Amino acid sequence: MSNIEVRIAGRGLVKEGKATADANQIAKCDLCGAESDAVAATSAGEGAPFACKSCLRGRLEAMTVGTWLLREAGDDGGLPWGKVSG
Repeated sequence: MSNIEVRIAGRGLVKEGKATADANQIAKCDLCGAESDAVAATSAGEGAPFACKSCLRGRLEAMTVGTWLLREAGDDGGLPWGKVSG
C-alpha cells in the first residue's frame, strides 16, 4: 500500500489507502505553482513537495529522453518513445 499522499481538488486526500473527504481540499503543484485537479507528493516523507500530472509527465519524458541520449554506443534501439505510426 502506498504511503504517498494524493490530493484531489474539491474532494479530499488519500494516504496509506485511507481516503479523507474534504470539499475544501486544494491541489496546488509546488513545482509549477498551478492549481490542478490532482497532485501527488514527490516522496513518502512529511513535507514533500506536491506535483501535478503535467509536471510528473514532463519529468518522466525527460528521463526517457535522457536515457536514450546517453545509451550505450552501438545500441540502435530506435526512438525512446516507441514506434510512431502515421
